[in-house]
Amino acid sequence: MVIIVATILSFLIYFTPNSRTSLLDRSPTAANFGSVFGEPISPEQYYAAEREGRIYFRRNYGEWPQTEERMKDVRVFAQQRLLLIAELDRFHITATPEAAARYTKLFFGVNPNDNVPAEKILDELVKLAREGNVSLDDFDRFARHQAGQDYLVALVGMNGQLITPQEAEVFYRRENAPMETELVAFSATNYFASITPTEKDIEDFYTKRQADYRVPDRIQINYIEFTISNYLARVEKQLGTNLNEHVDEAYLQAGPAAFKDESGVQLGVEAAKAKIRKQLLNYSALSEASKEASSFLNALSQGHDDDHPYTPGDLAVLAKARHLTVRTSNPFDLKTGPKDLTIPPKNLRVLFSLRDDDPDDKERSMLYAPSPLPGEGVIYVAGLQKRIPSQVQPLSAVHDKVVADYRQSKALDMAKAAGSRFESALGAGLSQGKTFDTMCAAQFVRPRHLTAFSLTTASIPELPDKSEFEQLQDVAGKMHPGQCSPFIPTANGGFLLYVKAQLAVDQASMQRDLPGFVARMRERLEIAAFNAWFTRQYQLHFVAPPGDVTASGG
Repeated sequence: MVIIVATILSFLIYFTPNSRTSLLDRSPTAANFGSVFGEPISPEQYYAAEREGRIYFRRNYGEWPQTEERMKDVRVFAQQRLLLIAELDRFHITATPEAAARYTKLFFGVNPNDNVPAEKILDELVKLAREGNVSLDDFDRFARHQAGQDYLVALVGMNGQLITPQEAEVFYRRENAPMETELVAFSATNYFASITPTEKDIEDFYTKRQADYRVPDRIQINYIEFTISNYLARVEKQLGTNLNEHVDEAYLQAGPAAFKDESGVQLGVEAAKAKIRKQLLNYSALSEASKEASSFLNALSQGHDDDHPYTPGDLAVLAKARHLTVRTSNPFDLKTGPKDLTIPPKNLRVLFSLRDDDPDDKERSMLYAPSPLPGEGVIYVAGLQKRIPSQVQPLSAVHDKVVADYRQSKALDMAKAAGSRFESALGAGLSQGKTFDTMCAAQFVRPRHLTAFSLTTASIPELPDKSEFEQLQDVAGKMHPGQCSPFIPTANGGFLLYVKAQLAVDQASMQRDLPGFVARMRERLEIAAFNAWFTRQYQLHFVAPPGDVTASGG
């Protein structure tokens, strides 16, 4: 994890010659980029905002936007960013370098008061910028605008600060009052054993759902591994005595408290320095492996043009000349990925973009990944061996799965039907003045008493699955004591929830937690007020390019 500080952010360095024009082909229109407060938006302004959008999505999703759906989101962000910039100018808000640096530390999940070596920051930032085809200027501008937005939120949303502790207490009680509940669950597993399908049932089920048994598009790739461990001895020799100096310097700059084991216990001096030494060697070895992989790709590109296109065999020819081994992966799809390579999911899209049938690619350069691909302790150079089109598997190949799917489907239908019948009977009984317990007994249903929970409870023993419990909390939050929910279908059947009583809030806990709750409540209301204001400003003062479908009104 890296931290971008003010001195690093001030560098205006571009890493690729097309970093300012790489998005030009995706402009909303050829000449009109819309306007803000009546002022036309220039291409430079729009593309700068779009690059900020790319950084935003890298921070939020852990990967750079690649799909058209993600790029549509980036364009929406860019339009909203242009309005934000105009509002910052209108309110004369300029974020200081220190504010931008503090925001950037939070961007990377690091405490703003922590210190790190500037060289490490720059190295990591350069890699990130190259990876996303953005510049340090873009990172600087993004951080300043985000920090400026915080000032604007505080200014515009100040009404949210007016909530009193007494008003906040009402919300606290609402969120933290425990509820006693009874759960009636209808699970498909209770009906599974009673289902015995005939062969005709299986054939009909398979025929109607053949798409479910289709093998997705798959590919095989040829690849060469540049394993980092093969370069450790070389880089250790290259670093020589300087390595120990770098280790000592890194330890002093970060401080002893920065080095901990997996359980969070601070490491001793020698253990910490050993950890730093290993990290420095691995980093240097990674750099060497990347250089050799890039050199290999550069050599591979020599001599190819439209009249001398690439072929899948080119990799093996050059590898043999350099005494390297070419491996061929097993077929794999985009969802599951290869078992014999440690490619991160975000790079699978690069492999699946490889092809040899693009009519515009007469050189057939798309047979090979354009740059080395990092894995776990290895750098790959990869090229396409072949694509395997999607195909439907015959019933004989998936018979057992079809039988299991049939039984699961029918059991789920039976569970949901039973839940709906109980809902109807319960509603009729409660309307006649009968109790929940009486109706459960009459319908031969045994409710499950749950541990009391509130809307802020993290979990209860009876429902270890987090998503199931959160769904239950959502249902309970809309009910009052004495009410029963409708039947709620789930992936494995469904349930009804009965709220028996709402218990009192623990007074000692409320007195302890209320100051922090008030602060969080004010922050939420402040942000809500800002969002409402910003949406209105967008509707009034932002004019999207003609025909731009990404403009949604805020």
